Amino acid sequence: MLSAAVPARAHPHMWIDGEAVLVFDSQGRLEAVRERWRFDEMFVAYTTQGLADEKGQLPPATLDRMAKEWMNALGEPISHYFTRVAVGGKVLAYAGPRDAKVEWDAGRKAMALSFTLPLQQPPAPGAAGVDIDIIDPTYFVAYDFSAPGAVAMDRAPAGCRADYRPPKPLDAALVQQLAAIPADQSDLPEELFAVTKGLTHRIRVTCQ
Repeated sequence: MLSAAVPARAHPHMWIDGEAVLVFDSQGRLEAVRERWRFDEMFVAYTTQGLADEKGQLPPATLDRMAKEWMNALGEPISHYFTRVAVGGKVLAYAGPRDAKVEWDAGRKAMALSFTLPLQQPPAPGAAGVDIDIIDPTYFVAYDFSAPGAVAMDRAPAGCRADYRPPKPLDAALVQQLAAIPADQSDLPEELFAVTKGLTHRIRVTCQ
């Protein structure tokens, strides 16, 4: 869950500006979800500490190693890439992820992870639709998909649409409870976990 690279902070430990592109095949089926996660400044500063050269550049080998290690961690069952694709409530299986890459902008000190999750059996979204949920129920990672164009479709047939539903905002009391959790505690108390596991970013794809 990228936890090995994250400094100790109250929950959440990391903020991500996310992008999700829903990729269709030539038969009008949803064949993959392509994601790009741009990390917050504190995470980037901690992760790159002592790794950049005098010009602020990171060697390609270092970026490749980061991509490999992070994808291995994200592939664990507890993480499942924080992305679940379901039809009628049934979660679909992925084939092996591809195109994993860590991008580094030395000038802006900005870092992003991009990857593609292909589906083993691509579904054809009908009127009932296909649901793509992006969430970390431990609230270790907080996502934001509010930027224009953060959710898009690639090669979608005419009549398809992707509707994005953000999670309900947390009230002030819950935010204070989460902030009060010790920085070295990775697990949430049961009562808070029951709340945060509902903080789902949902994209529903429907096609006429």
